[in-house]
Amino acid sequence: MKNVIYKIRNVTNDHYYVGSTVDSRKRFWAHRKALRAGKHDCAHLQRAWNKYGEDCFRFEVIEQLDSKEALYPAEQRWLDVHFGRTYCYNVAAHADSPMRDASPEMRAHLATKTKEWLAREGHPRLGYKCTPEEIAHSAERRRGKAAGAEHYRYGNTVSDETKAKISAAQKGVPKAPGRKVSPEGLAKIRANIEAGKSHGHWAGRKHTKETRAKMSKAVIAVMSTGSELHMQSITHLRIALDITPPTVNRALKSGKPITRGKFAGWVFKYVDPTTPA
Repeated sequence: MKNVIYKIRNVTNDHYYVGSTVDSRKRFWAHRKALRAGKHDCAHLQRAWNKYGEDCFRFEVIEQLDSKEALYPAEQRWLDVHFGRTYCYNVAAHADSPMRDASPEMRAHLATKTKEWLAREGHPRLGYKCTPEEIAHSAERRRGKAAGAEHYRYGNTVSDETKAKISAAQKGVPKAPGRKVSPEGLAKIRANIEAGKSHGHWAGRKHTKETRAKMSKAVIAVMSTGSELHMQSITHLRIALDITPPTVNRALKSGKPITRGKFAGWVFKYVDPTTPA
């Protein structure tokens, strides 16, 4: 059957796993193969399968939809009601993004399973090269799909909660760790500097008096141990600690301790000019 919501139900206690698929025959075959091999992604379902045996499970279609676009919303309605209950084997609360709230243990488990599968089966496209006709066909199909109203996120706005999650995940994370610029790249950078193109976005602009005053204000770094380090300006602080400008700026703006990296637990704040030395 096409475009269905299904259950893998344990007939001994009516506990079940719920999912969605565009083709029930293929999906049920894939579930059985993984369960029989003891390698199913859903650990709860796999343990129950091992305990009760294959004969105690039924694969049942419980709802059929008109289109594949309706599958995730329909599955999500089931998860919203039943996820987390003792009778529901599912380990993910989101139909469209199973890993969104996954625990570190679950992420590690699925990563291991994926690596094992790739080592055993090999990537389906490993070593395959597209023909010129396939490349031209793909280019034609994709042309214009990432522009304007055709973009998959056109008209969507990221919620404040999502922005906060993205921000927290990125704080203190080194960008492109281990990356080295090639000699050719360094030559291009030097050429741009000599040509006056390295700071084109700042050409002709100057900091305001307020910004200059803020940059020259004295700051205090409170270590995780409680000790304080007084510096006459942000620049001196950055040089002394070898800390990146974004890290200092975010910490000064938020007033909260840094959560990650070698400065985890540190707090940076401006010196209050009204406070006696």
